[in-house]
Amino acid sequence: MAEKSHAEQFQSVFPNRLVYAMALLFMLLGVLNSMPTIPGWDDMWRGVTGIEKLKVRSFATEWFYPIIFFIMMSVVALKHSMWRAWQGTGRAGFGLFMDVALVVSAFTISLTYLIEIDSVCLIDALNGDRARLIAETLKAEIAFADEMGLPAPDTVEDPRCVSTTGVWLVAIMGLSMLVFLAYNIKV
Repeated sequence: MAEKSHAEQFQSVFPNRLVYAMALLFMLLGVLNSMPTIPGWDDMWRGVTGIEKLKVRSFATEWFYPIIFFIMMSVVALKHSMWRAWQGTGRAGFGLFMDVALVVSAFTISLTYLIEIDSVCLIDALNGDRARLIAETLKAEIAFADEMGLPAPDTVEDPRCVSTTGVWLVAIMGLSMLVFLAYNIKV
């Protein structure tokens, strides 16, 4: 029986170890997110890390879901790599393109989600429009409450996003769906 060369062993070991590490991270994040309240658990981790606002469980879904989706799709791309499956054939280049397209599509959808959802509005948060909108809305609500003799509010609902992907949302979703469906044929 012929022994595998060092390169062949690396090709079979490297992606599997990375897949298992990412799958373990995926699983641990899911367990942490759904962990019930344990008295002293949050305080223990805040004391260990020194981060007062550390959130150890029940993560904000608007940030948690896109990150988990990206990790999940990266695991799929590594585990079912078209490039590795078609290595040595004429289709290997197309396989590499599809692997990269799947990861890029997952990243693009995750980023688009963060840009479009009103509770995050990533572009508005980065360019300062979100803080300005919240301040203006709060100022108007306080003025209205004073006028009506109501108690002054200290928060307002999330304003709609000003800077979004606009008409590009259809193209982003359409191309990503094509990549996912094409990759689904392989998987």
